[in-house]
Amino acid sequence: MPSALVSKNVRIGRRRTSVRLEREMWDALAEICRREGVTANAICTEVGEKGAEGGFTSRLRVYIMSYFRSRAG
Repeated sequence: MPSALVSKNVRIGRRRTSVRLEREMWDALAEICRREGVTANAICTEVGEKGAEGGFTSRLRVYIMSYFRSRAG
């Protein structure tokens, strides 16, 4: 069975890395970028520099979810 995760290269500051997210998460990140007028790399750098607990991919998922939750109500 093929994986539901999609790998893409992003930059966290000057560091290039590969991130695996569900297609829906990539779509949601693209929507945030359109709404905010920023690049995915800028968001990844912001999330990566926060240094919160957990791995980067988990923090990025939380960022995406929090963004839409804060605007839902």
